[in-house]
Amino acid sequence: MPSDDRRRPLALRLESTLDPVAAAVLPVFGLVACGYLAGRAGLVTQASSVALNQFVYAFALPAMLFIAVYRGSLGEILASGSFVAAVVLATVGTALAGFALSHFLAGAPPAQSTLRALNASFANTGYLGIPLVTMAYGEHAALPAALATVATNFVSFALAIVCLELFVNPHRGGVRRALFGVVRSPLIWPVVLAIFFVGFEIRLPVPVDRFATLLAAAAGPCALFAIGLFVSQLSIRAGAAASWQSTVLKLALHPILMALLAYQVFAIDPFWAKIAVVCASLPLGATAFVLAQRYRLLEAETSTGAVVSTVGSVLTVSIVMALLASR
Repeated sequence: MPSDDRRRPLALRLESTLDPVAAAVLPVFGLVACGYLAGRAGLVTQASSVALNQFVYAFALPAMLFIAVYRGSLGEILASGSFVAAVVLATVGTALAGFALSHFLAGAPPAQSTLRALNASFANTGYLGIPLVTMAYGEHAALPAALATVATNFVSFALAIVCLELFVNPHRGGVRRALFGVVRSPLIWPVVLAIFFVGFEIRLPVPVDRFATLLAAAAGPCALFAIGLFVSQLSIRAGAAASWQSTVLKLALHPILMALLAYQVFAIDPFWAKIAVVCASLPLGATAFVLAQRYRLLEAETSTGAVVSTVGSVLTVSIVMALLASR
């Protein structure tokens, strides 16, 4: 006798599979849409947008990363080596593909190819990924997403800075200062501090714990709204033709490579593997635009890539989450 699930019409089975995806994706991108509409309508000025971004980057997001790791177990953190290795390899592999397409096929200079490599592999895990996976899979998804954020920022971002310093500004001490800036990043030190607390079993005083929890709760909504504001201030006309290759690599190759590593190469916990693939399917992180401005390289292309990949990720993230629903 076939099971009750097999006797159900295909449309109903598909609907039941997509319900959790829609329940997670629509509210998240709904907040992004609110930020976009507020920016386009002039309800929030550019100065207010900068202030909101600074609040998220310097206060709310560090608190979210700290709390996510602080509430994990030492065993989970120590067992995350394969997870981190897979995240790093998938990110670097996608970046190498982006560099090769730009430098060897298109003949672009090494500096521009480095930035395109970053645009193809730098996922928006901190601002978009953590709110998305916690809404979709619960609070226990925050720890792997936080570790993926650190791995992505420390490896991809730091590697891009080092290469750009060598190609664009090869003066003495530039690489050392750049790496020091990465280590001081609000996306790195909160996780290191939290691992220290967990490792030595240091417990926060109750008022401090509640303060950090309250501050962390603001990160998700504010970050998502800030993404919408960021997108609303950019034009997709300039750089649209040049950004499509990096966008395809980011939204397609990166999650495919991550899935192969997570499910076929490394022995990763299935739940953590799912989080890794979802995070890899995220769009280009807006921080890449900071580097484009700093080095005055591909500014229009990078900003356009952030816009196009963010819009396209509504579809690609939904597809990835639907495919992983049964795992």
